[in-house]
Amino acid sequence: MLLEVIQLGLIFIPIIIIYIVYKLIRKRFDYLSTEIVHMVFLFYVFILIYIVWFYLPVALGYININIIPFYTISDYAKAVFAGDISIRIAGVNLLGNILLTLPIGAYLYFNRVSFKKTTAAAILIPVVIELGQLLLHYIGLATRSVDIDDIILNFIGILSGYYLAKVCKFVKKSKYIDLGDY
Repeated sequence: MLLEVIQLGLIFIPIIIIYIVYKLIRKRFDYLSTEIVHMVFLFYVFILIYIVWFYLPVALGYININIIPFYTISDYAKAVFAGDISIRIAGVNLLGNILLTLPIGAYLYFNRVSFKKTTAAAILIPVVIELGQLLLHYIGLATRSVDIDDIILNFIGILSGYYLAKVCKFVKKSKYIDLGDY
C-alpha cells in the first residue's frame, strides 16, 4: 500500500503543476496557507478516487448490490454479536466509510459553502461514488459492492466534517491576492 501511495504521489505531481499554471493564468492566488489547503484537498480527492474505484480492482462476473437501508450495517452488528467477525473489522468497514468523506465536509466549510449546498453535496457525492463503482463493474474494470449503506455512511461523514470544522473553528478562507497588475 505504501508503494502505491508513493506511485500515486508521483502521478499527482503533474496535477499540482497544472493547478499552479491555472492559478498563474488566472493571476489569482489565495494566501499560501489557503493554497496549501487546496492542494492537499486535491491530493485527498485523487486518493479518494483511487480508493473507492480502483484500489484492489477485481473484475468479477457478479456484483453485490444492496438497496435496503441499514441492511449491511445491521449485518455487521449481528456478525459482531455472534462472534463471527471482530468489532475491529466491523469498525474499519463502517467507520471507514464515514472517515473517508469527513475531509469533504471540512473543506466545504473552509470554503464557506452553505449548509444547504453542503447537504446537497453530501447526497450527490456518495451517489456518484456508488454509481461509479457500478459503471466500472459493467465496463469490466473492477467490481466493488454497491451499497445504500455506503451512501448513508458517506453522507454522515461529509456532514460530520462540516460540523467538526464549524465547532473547531477551522481557519476561514482568506481573501485572494490579485496579481492582475503584475
